[in-house]
Amino acid sequence: MNSAPDIAFACVLGLAALLAVIVSRRARAAARDYLAFAAALYGALAIGDLLAITTVTSAFFADAVTLTIGALAPCALALALAGAFGRAPPGWIVAPAMLISAAAGIMAAATGMTFVAFAPLFACLCAMLALAARHASLYALLTALALLAAAASFMTEDGRTAFALFSAAGLMGAARVSAARVEEKRRPGGRGLAVAQRR
Repeated sequence: MNSAPDIAFACVLGLAALLAVIVSRRARAAARDYLAFAAALYGALAIGDLLAITTVTSAFFADAVTLTIGALAPCALALALAGAFGRAPPGWIVAPAMLISAAAGIMAAATGMTFVAFAPLFACLCAMLALAARHASLYALLTALALLAAAASFMTEDGRTAFALFSAAGLMGAARVSAARVEEKRRPGGRGLAVAQRR
């Protein structure tokens, strides 16, 4: 990573993380913490990418950060989507999911076995796709597809740049779902009315 586009995409990811933190304040309580946590992780990734641009030695550190966040952040986003559509996921699901994702990311960073980090990522993507299908949510579907593209791009040469771009798209998609407060209600006459729904 040593060009202007690399810097631009890292800044885009950082901006997306900042916007997601702001949006998380308006999200449903069940999704708020998970969305903010994912935003913090992607913010750290943006910083790591910027460091990798400036120094050669930090590129190894940036790869390790990317693998760790690539496993853990999608888990947080999947939990955020689950909370956005319904109740907060129970602790007996949250704790093991976060622990396994974090352990997989750390192991992948330590050993260089990239596929280890992507195992929990794909499991989270399947959960997102199931939520998108169940609730007919286009943004949830786009979130899952963006994170899938991020994972695929990391396997290419110098794929961390595209990883940052697709991760930013996935983060903003999840933020859009998590912060949705409007639902359509039908009047007796059959006309739809969008009303604010506070939760």
